[in-house]
Amino acid sequence: MGVLERAKRASGLSKPEALPYMCLGCETQFDIQYHTCPVCGKYDIRRAKWVQSDGESS
Repeated sequence: MGVLERAKRASGLSKPEALPYMCLGCETQFDIQYHTCPVCGKYDIRRAKWVQSDGESS
């Protein structure tokens, strides 16, 4: 995601969309992929579209 797109999202000029990465432990979504979830500490961070297409949520 580029700087311009981040600025649009922060200012509310772009329509809200799901963030690209998701922790399977606590279901928190992120803009970047972490190796460890900063919220719950789990190691299972995946692309949100993979989780939604697989039907997995936990």
